[in-house]
Amino acid sequence: MQAEGNSMNTVSDAIQAFALATDEPPNEALKWALTHWEEAAPKFLSMLEAYTDGSDESDTTVDALFFIIHLFGDKGDRRAYRTLCRLMLDEERLTSVLGDTACVETLKGILIKCFDGDAAPLRQVIESTGAEPITRGEALFALAWLARDGKYPEQAFRDYLLHLSREMKPREPEYIWYNLVVVGAILGYQDFAAESVKLMEEGLVPEDWLTPEEFPDLIASGDPVGKNGLLAEDVEPFDDAVGSLADWPWEEDYDDDEGAAPEPYVNPLRYVGRNDPCPCGSGKKFKNCHLVVE
Repeated sequence: MQAEGNSMNTVSDAIQAFALATDEPPNEALKWALTHWEEAAPKFLSMLEAYTDGSDESDTTVDALFFIIHLFGDKGDRRAYRTLCRLMLDEERLTSVLGDTACVETLKGILIKCFDGDAAPLRQVIESTGAEPITRGEALFALAWLARDGKYPEQAFRDYLLHLSREMKPREPEYIWYNLVVVGAILGYQDFAAESVKLMEEGLVPEDWLTPEEFPDLIASGDPVGKNGLLAEDVEPFDDAVGSLADWPWEEDYDDDEGAAPEPYVNPLRYVGRNDPCPCGSGKKFKNCHLVVE
């Protein structure tokens, strides 16, 4: 059941509804918050900051922040940007409030919408050896969109990719290396192709993630002037919290064995294409599902 009353009257009512929602999104509370944003946002920001700093780890805050973070993205509220970037440096805290799915599917879009004009916090995430490789990759995707959208100098971003390819750590197989190669390709940076091949030859991009045979097709799919390459990788600004969360995999979707998420396929995943359906049966593309956890 949707855990909220018949009406919302205060920010506290909305927060309580967020914290209690498990089976379906608390649509009334989401709509109330969007309508009363100037009233609600300061409290939401305070909760996000307190959780990120470790001063508020209450169940109510943890459970409510999933919805609050998506609301920040919907509104494009820049006040949340730096705190979100700091939160990304602590994977345990990040996944406690967003879960693995949002960290891959919606977080980059939220960062794009909340960007305050300073790329330094995003670069800190990208370069942090303490952050999870997947999280670093999502930050890189967000910065790629911002560069192509004109909110960050694209030549500076091209130079940054080259810098990362030569200086980024650790020099061992990690998802961030795969992400680096993909970003250069989908943006149509033909001059980055040779650098990408070197990274693959070094073994930093295992063939389970991207094979040399797939790389020419990836390069060919790149868009040197537009955003089609980014959109093909599901990179775009987050929008419409109510509509987006309506399709979320809520607990009631897996209440019985018949509807339970199937066990991951155990055959070698190197034979699964990046854009093929994930063998686990989730319905997602492989690149957005088990590719990022293998």
